Amino acid sequence: MNKTAALFVEAVSKYSSIVIYIPGSPDPDAIASAYVIKVILKYHLIESDIITEKSLSLPQNQAFTNRLKIPVIFGKDINLEKYNAYIVPDFQSNRIEYIGDSIPCAAHLDHHGESTNSVKADFSLIRTDAGSTSTLVALILKNLDIAFSEKDLTAMATALTFGLQTDTDKYNHITSLDLEALGFLLEFADKSILQEISSMPISPETFLYYNKAKGNEVVYKDWAFYGTGYIDAKNRDSIAITADMILEKTDHNTVAVFAVIEDHNKGEMYLDVSLRTKSNTVDLNKFIKQITSNGGGRRYKGAYQVELSYFLDTPDRDMLWNAIESTTLETLRKSRDALYAAGIKDIYDSVKHKIISFLKKDRGFR
Repeated sequence: MNKTAALFVEAVSKYSSIVIYIPGSPDPDAIASAYVIKVILKYHLIESDIITEKSLSLPQNQAFTNRLKIPVIFGKDINLEKYNAYIVPDFQSNRIEYIGDSIPCAAHLDHHGESTNSVKADFSLIRTDAGSTSTLVALILKNLDIAFSEKDLTAMATALTFGLQTDTDKYNHITSLDLEALGFLLEFADKSILQEISSMPISPETFLYYNKAKGNEVVYKDWAFYGTGYIDAKNRDSIAITADMILEKTDHNTVAVFAVIEDHNKGEMYLDVSLRTKSNTVDLNKFIKQITSNGGGRRYKGAYQVELSYFLDTPDRDMLWNAIESTTLETLRKSRDALYAAGIKDIYDSVKHKIISFLKKDRGFR
């Protein structure tokens, strides 16, 4: 067992019951990582549950969870008396509002940038050189001295492969660390299940939102923005897929697709913005953090949310959308310019520092 795997086992072994908590939208990377952590805990005789704040909205994600029989509990409420620690996979911050300081964080694993809003964890593995959190969990799995059953090993490898595939945009943005993980996973993954899940068609609802977004295009310099109006919570992942589809078919450097998500059953409403870029130099995490702490990004993609539940019962939905749309567009424009201005200043400061260092070293400059 290598050092990282050993430290993970040491951290979780302090506890007898752990909740694996997925904040935000549960995508395949988060679900796969949580599932494999749960199985690892089982082999160490540690009880655990996977809880996610939001339900699955994409048919592909539902099929993924059902096909591999991944046990997920949906909802924000946690019986804190049942657990003595928690784990957060695939999310920038491991600070959970509903948990607070009630129980400690046993582990935090993520492949996005560092968060200033995180709390101390017994084990923390944050690697931005990984294309997915599934990659990090796979490398821990690879180095564990555990005799997993063939059934469990196949299910874990299949889940992690799908999580890795999804978050690297079908291997288009794969890293050397991802390749190392894949070399291990593909030896055990069920390729027929992966093919079955991956070949599922895009839903009609997603195509509807895609066409609506294209009709509302607003171009700003080398970026483009697309508002789609109100979307029911059960279709919220269509925003991210729409952003992927638009970026693939456009010449714009960076795109943002946004909508107001409504969940009347839960009494929730929020703005959801998905960003995608073709640029190696656009720092979407920095861009998002200029706007809000409720979101984050990594290379090529990111997202953020703004709470709007106070307006759920507005008597004039058109007026509300117009206000949200115009404000979002202006925020995106200003934040885009601020990001580029900061980048230019960083380049200037770097060049200035190199010139001064050169003069001091080679010219005797004082």
